Amino acid sequence: MNLKTLLTATALCTFGAMASAQDMGELSVGVGVTNFGYSLEGEYSISPTLSVRGMIMGGFSINDEIEVEDETVDGEANLGGLALLADYYPFANPWRVSGGLFFSNSDVTGTFDSGSGTYEGEIAFENEVAPLITTGFSAEIAQGWSISGDIGVIVSSLEASSDDATPAVQADIDDINADLSDIPVFPFIGFAVSYTY
Repeated sequence: MNLKTLLTATALCTFGAMASAQDMGELSVGVGVTNFGYSLEGEYSISPTLSVRGMIMGGFSINDEIEVEDETVDGEANLGGLALLADYYPFANPWRVSGGLFFSNSDVTGTFDSGSGTYEGEIAFENEVAPLITTGFSAEIAQGWSISGDIGVIVSSLEASSDDATPAVQADIDDINADLSDIPVFPFIGFAVSYTY
């Protein structure tokens, strides 16, 4: 199956058993990359249309000035997390929908520069454990080898905090959080190559 065939089939979802999901009882392990870092993945097939998957992500660190709403944060972003997902292949073909939980190990720490001056603070997920919903594909490209991709959302806002108890700083943190709460989800993107035993 070539890539063009795969993409067409995934988009239209028109072919069934010809490109079925994994057989029952198969175990796959893989490596990939997500917007939360490099990933190590394992997937176990319960049935031709249902599997469970775990992902460990990390290894990305960014030192830079980061714009957050009207603030500038001069610091470090450390990205990582763990995801546990159930994958459902409704047409027994490469297309899947997935749902589960994301356990965050991500934050941005550094110096906030705002109208109230500068102070040390942190931005992280409001909920360290949050629902993760994705759609994507998993398709065999050679005997035992598969490629997969996911795009979706983590259902949690970001939240700022600071140990500085100065009223002006806490008022500034409240303003940042009011803006961040307007965005109740965070994007998730991933791609992996795996081998099935």
